[in-house]
Amino acid sequence: MRAWNSLRFRLSVQYSAIVFGLGGALLGLVYLVLRDWLRTQTMTQYVWSGRPVVVDGVELGVIPTLAAREVRLIESVYNEIVLNQVAKATLLALAALFLLSMVVGWVMSGRVLKPVEEITNVAREIQASDLSRRIGLEGPDDEITRLAATFDGMLERLDRAFSSQRRFLADTSHDLRTPLAVIRSNVEVVADDDAASVSDWREVGGIVQRNAEKMSEMIDGLLATARLQTGKAQAVALNLEDLVRSKGAEFSKPLTEKGISLVIDTSPALVEGVVVSLDRALTNLLDNAIVVSQPGSKIRIGSGTDDDWVWMAVTDQGPGLPEEPEGGRIGLGLSIVEQIAEAHEGSLVSAPGPDGEGTTMTIWLPGADADGPAPVFSPFTSG
Repeated sequence: MRAWNSLRFRLSVQYSAIVFGLGGALLGLVYLVLRDWLRTQTMTQYVWSGRPVVVDGVELGVIPTLAAREVRLIESVYNEIVLNQVAKATLLALAALFLLSMVVGWVMSGRVLKPVEEITNVAREIQASDLSRRIGLEGPDDEITRLAATFDGMLERLDRAFSSQRRFLADTSHDLRTPLAVIRSNVEVVADDDAASVSDWREVGGIVQRNAEKMSEMIDGLLATARLQTGKAQAVALNLEDLVRSKGAEFSKPLTEKGISLVIDTSPALVEGVVVSLDRALTNLLDNAIVVSQPGSKIRIGSGTDDDWVWMAVTDQGPGLPEEPEGGRIGLGLSIVEQIAEAHEGSLVSAPGPDGEGTTMTIWLPGADADGPAPVFSPFTSG
């Protein structure tokens, strides 16, 4: 970039113009005041017509008598000489002031823009695959420091978003590949068997149908998440208590058939959200809880509020989530829930269940007056 097109050069010119303008105005004012003062002075008080001039007791002569016109002429010549000298000195001072103002402006603009240069260098080095860099600018709480802090906050959010998207893509690829592999392997086995009967094909057809339905549910979840993230879903005011109780009634019979008891513990929880997406998120949490629950165990679902944040949670008595999921994956179902929570400016929190047994998955969503980060604890503190 050419120097005269840089922000530093433009700031230097502005600083220089200010300093030079103020200095020039001050010198001009001094010149005008001196000029007016000289015009009020007269030499007549120093002219003693006819009086002798004595130096060290020796009379040197007598000051001749000057006419008023001659006195004014001398005064005019004297004033002109003085003003010319002052004008020359003023011009030299203005030239020196101009050079000094440019140097001062260049140095000051460099100091002001140094933090901005640091921000630029960090931004230039950052790539979408590595958003771990931070500016970490230290200094007084001024505009530049706040700009750097805002930039760091933006990088933090982008880092979390990219990490979430990468995990979401990995979970999607893995979970969709599993039913496809099952379908392909079963079809290939029967197709390669010349003695396969109609019942064999019917059995394979049932397997294909079940896995196709599973993939259809996955795709429905992905579509719901995509519509939410692209802003095509309409948020409405709703009470999570109604959603939780409705979902509890829907799952009550299947859970009873599996020998799993369902406990519903709700309180009003008003929020702005997309009903279809939140319904999908709660369904996924319940599906995961059912998978890890054994007959005779208990699943607890609920909703409520805490400090302007609302929540709905599912607790099971299963083995619990591993501290470090394999490959960083948490499963497509939970990935969808996480994406839905983040799209609602909330979060998904996992924690040990009551008394350290099982797992509690909580969706935290911001209420009307919510401020700051979402809570990171489980609302279910006892069984």
